[in-house]
Amino acid sequence: MMNHSPSKTTLAIALLLFVASSILVRASAAPATTRAQAIAIVRSIINQNATPCHINKTNSITAVAAGRNWRVTAKVVMAASGTARTETLVWTVATGQAVPASQIASEVSSGCP
Repeated sequence: MMNHSPSKTTLAIALLLFVASSILVRASAAPATTRAQAIAIVRSIINQNATPCHINKTNSITAVAAGRNWRVTAKVVMAASGTARTETLVWTVATGQAVPASQIASEVSSGCP
């Protein structure tokens, strides 16, 4: 039969609660980049590559929190083949960096070679 002192049991419970709360705080932490920053980063990519990618207009740019990152979606009007079409471009933005999450966003990010 094991003999546990009340102080050791209390200490063990306190330690367990501390570890659990630390994990929960990290899991629910806000993204390192703000929504406005994420949108600005994607807007900059689109503006820099508007001419070579035949982007005539940006209809909207939205950002939705995805864990510690932002999923940024841009709806743009492109006319690469002469016919204007609305395209949806998607990036994941984290710590100030945008990573293309769709093929067309990848093409725009690289200047539409």
